[in-house]
Amino acid sequence: MSDPKLIIAGGGTGGHILAGVAVADEWRKKFPNAVVSFVGAQGGIEEKLVPRAGYPLELLRLGALNGTTALTKLKTILKLPFAFIKSIGLLWKLRPDAVLGVGGYASGPLLMTARLLSSLGFLRCKSAILEQNSVPGFTNRVLGKSVSTVFCTFPGTEKQFPGRRTLITGNPVRSSMKHLPPATASPFTLFAFGGSQGALGINSLVLETIPLLKDLYPNFRIIHQTGERDYARVAEGYTKLNLPASQARVEKFIFDMPEAYAQASLLICRAGSSTLSEIAAVGRAAVLVPFPFASDNHQQKNAEVFVNAGAAWMMIQKEAKGQDLADLIRRLIREPHAILEKEQAVGSFYKPDAAQQIVSVLCEARAEAEGRST
Repeated sequence: MSDPKLIIAGGGTGGHILAGVAVADEWRKKFPNAVVSFVGAQGGIEEKLVPRAGYPLELLRLGALNGTTALTKLKTILKLPFAFIKSIGLLWKLRPDAVLGVGGYASGPLLMTARLLSSLGFLRCKSAILEQNSVPGFTNRVLGKSVSTVFCTFPGTEKQFPGRRTLITGNPVRSSMKHLPPATASPFTLFAFGGSQGALGINSLVLETIPLLKDLYPNFRIIHQTGERDYARVAEGYTKLNLPASQARVEKFIFDMPEAYAQASLLICRAGSSTLSEIAAVGRAAVLVPFPFASDNHQQKNAEVFVNAGAAWMMIQKEAKGQDLADLIRRLIREPHAILEKEQAVGSFYKPDAAQQIVSVLCEARAEAEGRST
């Protein structure tokens, strides 16, 4: 019997894709000759990240339905029939044994089509979704009504999928994310980054903070991932500060995140599920600045889970000032045990076997499907 085939559908954010890559890597580890394919949306970050991870990518032309303009919704509705038709073609060509949706609009047509073709007997595959956040997104709320299994990251999320088989697995992270020794206190290194697209709010907050810490140089360093769109503005800001490259590393995108985490004394970042899962895996203290326009305010709710467990600090973007962050950094330099406490607490959120659990359940589903067909 040939190794089982897997399709991972979704995208739109680096978090969705990186969780999918973690599952794909685990699937390939278990089935070295398996065909693993990704299906994403045209124009999404998946076009960069999936090929870099070494997997084939198929694209659907889509838009958005939730939290957008009436015109965008209309354009999306007009594109949907073509997305479903292409999904039928992809499923028929790839003949997957399992389909996993990781969030994002691309998972909708693919998962719905897979369920339909399976129920009609044209395919023999199981479909499942991974809900990475504490509050399910629009696409997963729709898909959760029909898929066979829902994998959840946060305890309590399963209550929002009544009647479905739900499992609390945690969020899969890349195998390159290893637990790190406690952060070094000298030089104190701030690592600031947004999501895959960058974060203008975090960028502005950090630019406001750095001039207030001049007296700490040269024992203070900054690593700053800006995102593509905001790089020029942020780079110009650092140029005006006359900081040498040895103290201020500014990049559009950092692919080697483990190396940056290893250097960091403190993180300032968003509160998407994949980001939280990664900082739990490496064991780093963080100041979380939730994206204020995330659907259903899910990032703030994610952050609150960590804050309530003593595993992170949180600043609300519209309220946070550079002086606030500067004051916190000064306090943490004086009180390094506060960072160590957060590092120890955040590690409790790490679920090292998340990808293995998901792969195991998807393989069980395949066996069940084969059993019914005999």
